[in-house]
Amino acid sequence: MYEPVLREETYQKTMDETVVPYLETRKKVFYLKRGFDMKLYCARYLADDAEAVVILSHGFTETEEKYKETIYYFVKNHYHVYMHDHCGHGRSYRLVDDLSLVHVDAYGRYVQDLLAVTRLARKEHPELPLYLYGHSMGGGVAAAVLAMEPEVFSKAILSSPMIRPLTKGIPWAASTALALTLCGMGKSEDYVPGGQPFVPNQETFEGSPSMNRQRYDYYQAKRESEPLFQMTSPSCGWVNGAAKLNRYLQATAWKQIRTPFLLFQAEHDTFVVNKEQDRFVRKVNQAGLTTATLVKVPETKHEIFNSSTSVLEFYWKTILDFLKGTDDAG
Repeated sequence: MYEPVLREETYQKTMDETVVPYLETRKKVFYLKRGFDMKLYCARYLADDAEAVVILSHGFTETEEKYKETIYYFVKNHYHVYMHDHCGHGRSYRLVDDLSLVHVDAYGRYVQDLLAVTRLARKEHPELPLYLYGHSMGGGVAAAVLAMEPEVFSKAILSSPMIRPLTKGIPWAASTALALTLCGMGKSEDYVPGGQPFVPNQETFEGSPSMNRQRYDYYQAKRESEPLFQMTSPSCGWVNGAAKLNRYLQATAWKQIRTPFLLFQAEHDTFVVNKEQDRFVRKVNQAGLTTATLVKVPETKHEIFNSSTSVLEFYWKTILDFLKGTDDAG
C-alpha cells in the first residue's frame, strides 16, 4: 500500500481529525446545469504533483459523501478526483419528489451526466490522463461509458459492477417483465413491488453490503441525519433501465471497449450477479481490443471498499499497482 489504510480501531477519529480536514483544504464544490432547473452536484479534490485525474462513479442509493476514504487514498497517491452525485441521489437533481425513491427515465442520463463531469475534468487538466472508477450501479454506468467513448479513459476500475443486479427471490426475467408492464401502465415513477420509503434506524450492519462495522457505522450516522442521503428503493423505471443497461453491456458494449480495466468481484455478493461479471470479462477479452482482468476477492461482500483493513491493503495495492503501471495487469 502506498498510503497506509486506515485502521478499524481508530477509524472514526482518523476520519474526523485527519481525512476530512485534509480533503476539505483540497475540495471545491460546483453544480453542472443538466437542463431546466436541473443541477448536478459535483466535487473536485486536487492532489499534489498529480499523475492523472480519477473520475468516481458511485453505486445505487449512495453519494459522494460515502467515498471520503476512497477519495483520500486517490488524492494522497497523487490523483486529482472528480465525483458527482448521480441523478436521483444525494444533492443532485431528481426527477421525482420522494427523497427515498431512486428514479431515472433512462440509463443514458447517468452516462451523459458522467461524461459532462469528465469533459470538465479534461478541460481543466488537459495534460493529464483520465482514469475511471465505478462501483455497483456506478460500475455498470462506467462500463457503458467505456464503450460509448472508448478513447477518453486510459485505465478503469470496476468494483463489484452492476452488469446485472441480483433480484432477490424473483427471477430476473420475471422482475424485468413486471417492471416493463408497470411502466407501460404509466407507473414508471412508482416504487417497485415491495419497495418502501426510508425508515429511521431500520437498516442494520448485518443486512448491509459492508464487511466492516466501523466503516458502515461512520457513513450510516451521516445517512440517518441527512434526508438527502436516505434513498432506499428503485422505481419501476429504474429497474426497466437496469434491464436495458444489462442488454447493452452484454450484447454491444463488450465489442467497443478499448480501455484496460480491472474488475473486482466480491465472493459473497448479494446485490449483483457475479456470473454476469465473468461473462462480461470473457467477452471483452475475446474482442481483443483491450485487456480485462478479473480480480476475485475472497470472503467479501458487495462493498469491497468497505471491508477490513487487511482486505483493503490488497485492494488498494492492486488498484495502485495497476494505475501506476507497476504490475502486469496494467
